[in-house]
Amino acid sequence: MKKTLLLLFSILTFSLSAQVVVKGVSPSTIAGISFDFTWADPTGGGWSTPDFNQPNTFVEDTLELVVDTSHTGDNPAYAIPHPLANEGCLTANGNQYSQPSLAGKIAVVWRGSCQFGLKAALAENNGAVGIIIINHSGGPVGMAGGDSGMSLNIPVVMISTNDGQLLLSEMANGPVEIFMGNKLGAQVNDVGSSLDVANISKYGSIPLGMANNGYNFDVGLTVTNYGSDDNIPILEQSITDPNGQTIYSDSFSLGLLAPYASIDTLYQTFTASGLVEGEYSIDYELSIDSEVDADLADNHVTATFNVTNDVLSRARTDNATGDLIANYYPSNATTDYTSCMMLQDVYPFGSAIDGVYFSMSEADSSVGSEYVQAQFFEWNDPWTSIGGAWANVTFNNLNQLDYSDYICPDDSLNQKIVFTPFNSAISLVDNQRYLICLQTFNPDLAFGYDNGVDYGSNLSWYDQPVGALNIDLANWYSGWSAANAPSIGLHIVQSTNIEEENLVDGILYPNPTKSEFNLNISNAKGKAIILIHDMSGRLVKSISSNNIESINRFDVNELTDGYYSVKVNLEKNKTINFNMIVNK
Repeated sequence: MKKTLLLLFSILTFSLSAQVVVKGVSPSTIAGISFDFTWADPTGGGWSTPDFNQPNTFVEDTLELVVDTSHTGDNPAYAIPHPLANEGCLTANGNQYSQPSLAGKIAVVWRGSCQFGLKAALAENNGAVGIIIINHSGGPVGMAGGDSGMSLNIPVVMISTNDGQLLLSEMANGPVEIFMGNKLGAQVNDVGSSLDVANISKYGSIPLGMANNGYNFDVGLTVTNYGSDDNIPILEQSITDPNGQTIYSDSFSLGLLAPYASIDTLYQTFTASGLVEGEYSIDYELSIDSEVDADLADNHVTATFNVTNDVLSRARTDNATGDLIANYYPSNATTDYTSCMMLQDVYPFGSAIDGVYFSMSEADSSVGSEYVQAQFFEWNDPWTSIGGAWANVTFNNLNQLDYSDYICPDDSLNQKIVFTPFNSAISLVDNQRYLICLQTFNPDLAFGYDNGVDYGSNLSWYDQPVGALNIDLANWYSGWSAANAPSIGLHIVQSTNIEEENLVDGILYPNPTKSEFNLNISNAKGKAIILIHDMSGRLVKSISSNNIESINRFDVNELTDGYYSVKVNLEKNKTINFNMIVNK
């Protein structure tokens, strides 16, 4: 099996560097959790830090937050304010801070107002055996050693804002121990695996009718002998239903495995039948024949998926609320950002999609009035093996079947699940490849992902992408390094059951118009949002009406001569579309 290391985009074969991890050891709430990270690699220049690419090169110890009492207040320059006292820089007087409690510990600091190398040097001078830098805004980034990078003897890693806040929360409750470095050779008897090399369900959420319509996926994973001695891994794998009943199980002896070697298990196809709504668990449990595994943290790999009533998504749904899970909001755009989900499957007769669930976020939560367009394409480019290179995957033949314009009504919906309907239900064709996308022209707006799902193994095993993204109308990428499950939920309906009451009749007049138009709409009342696009698809005007019955004349005097599309979004997910000509 191939291991996906970078999703912007490279697929690399399993290698020693794949064993470099930052993971929780204790307490139990974080034990075995692997954190997304960057590290100061001495082979890249600018650092004299330990080389994690070498087996048996690691630090495992207790975390200690840097506290420099000479600084007061928060650093206001970043999206996540944090105390200046925790940045690990020089004191307010420009001197080395003194913190004896760092001796023998892994120092924790915030990224902020001084060089990464200086933070590490000051921590090392206080006796720290390693340092973790928390990014102040988003995922971990590359680090330059600066003036002090070539004088260091301790490892330096950076983790994301979210992961940093998790560790700080755990540290407030008691000691937290972290392993950072190369697992190979750290123990004599140690086998393990991880979620990114374990096959999981093709979807995090799948409708009941589709789940019981011949749906299947392959179960299996890559197992590594991290130990310095030969070991015989034993694998037990199972799937349990919402009631805790085992609906699939198997057990294997993987044979004698040499130190540092990896093996792919025998993949088994699980075909669903008789499934009910709720959360299902896929579990892989590893042990060593006739030996005690010295590190049990990576012996249990688990993934969940949900059978739902009518939501299909790569992301999971919350088992308690039924809402789509969106817990990660990556973005790195300058002008625009498009996040997509790929869909290609077999569906029950009459299946159609009438709208999209999604989530969006801004650092200051100001999502009110933000405009997002949901787009549904047939992806008709020839099939391409992504194992060859992502650059060979093309997006030249996208046939847009429908779109939906969404304008967020207020800031309270920041990081909440919202729904936008398409103009009409889109019937699904078996084995047709589709791309369902969200597009924004605000580079500060981010779309939600479920980072509790990792399709790295599936992506390599099935040799097809699970999603795609486009940054600044330039190159297409396969996804983000820390999340590849876009929280795009498709509302599945049966096209034979679409209610006639959702059909709306109406007329727009005069057409052509010079400066204003009237709407006369039947079978609809109450609030309405009117979206006007030019022929390039650009939104040129948005009009809100509290009562479409009593206010039906609208001014468009500022529009230039040309052809426009007018979409009226009404209550109860009703919509109606018109073409309009402005001729002055």
